[in-house]
Amino acid sequence: MKFNLFYFIASVILFCSCNNNNSITNANQENLISDSTIKYAKLFSFSYAKEYKIIHYFGKAHSNDTTANFILYSSENKPNIKLKNAVFVKTPCKRIVSLSTIYTTMLTELECVNEIIGVENIDYYNNAEVLKKHAAGLISELQRSPDINREEVIKINPDIIFAFGMGNKVNDFDSKIMEKGIPVAVCIDHLEETPLARAEWIKFFAAFVNKEKLANELFLNTEKEYLRLKKIVENFKNKPEVFTELKFGDTWFVPGGKSYISYLIKDAGAKYIWDDDSSKGSLPLSFETVYRRASKANFWLNVSMCENKNQMLEQDKRYADFEAFKVNGVYNNNLVCNSKGYSTFWETGMVFPNRILNDFILLFHPEATDSLKSTFYYYKKLY
Repeated sequence: MKFNLFYFIASVILFCSCNNNNSITNANQENLISDSTIKYAKLFSFSYAKEYKIIHYFGKAHSNDTTANFILYSSENKPNIKLKNAVFVKTPCKRIVSLSTIYTTMLTELECVNEIIGVENIDYYNNAEVLKKHAAGLISELQRSPDINREEVIKINPDIIFAFGMGNKVNDFDSKIMEKGIPVAVCIDHLEETPLARAEWIKFFAAFVNKEKLANELFLNTEKEYLRLKKIVENFKNKPEVFTELKFGDTWFVPGGKSYISYLIKDAGAKYIWDDDSSKGSLPLSFETVYRRASKANFWLNVSMCENKNQMLEQDKRYADFEAFKVNGVYNNNLVCNSKGYSTFWETGMVFPNRILNDFILLFHPEATDSLKSTFYYYKKLY
């Protein structure tokens, strides 16, 4: 199963947990300056000293639970600093393994595609630069299955590995690779609640490649456009009802009321069917439960990899009973896909939530089109 498809339900947990109050016990604390530029992201923060910078990772979404401290330095020798759960990384990183298309997109936007030497499954990619480098043998494919190609990772010996994790410190990543001394950042950007919080993780990746200034500029542009679009629909009275996803087996997983997709729908001036729920992840529901609440909804989004409504009916004929299905209110995020059927939505949408928001407003409020990009980035209507 592709990790990116389930980022909204997917915690960084590296090594063992410790309390932030004790995390800098032996550091020269008076020389550390806290970074106050992080506006939305809750799961990491920066501290700076003259000869190094520290990224603090928070496993429980607050600064009382520092689960890792990345000490980034540019000098030839490691800084003389002792921190619990410390991972030393010499920067700028020149040899990077990126095990998510999202991380790869952020690195590409930071003009570091040439530093990427390994990715997960190349089938997931639409990125022309990555595909060209892979075809030329400059980027290794490392994870076509759940198990990473340990021997190849050790062989190419990256400066840093950016990996996706679910919060299990034992199973998040291959321990044999970490035992070789290769630094690993098991990223939990998917646990951030809001679209801008997730997009702000570009600042995290930038720290490893010394591109903080560029990251700040890129994020500022994303933030500015997102807030502009959000303001357009703030006072709209008409708020169409929206639901998402398809049933898998006997269970219909829908985003919780405090999830990433829920915030996007709300910011686009619509009403998410489960906006009264307090879950940040996903809700496992039965078909009947979804039908009772969503049968009269106006819009139905993100229907797996379906290209048309007939493909939906091949999975379950009861989908035809939903009002959104009857009135052609079904839209999928696969407007642009590669030959394997993987959409650019999962590759770039989390980096540019303003583009998703543009699409949503275009769907829900066509009366606002004069203030929008008039064509879709990711979505198309299914017939």
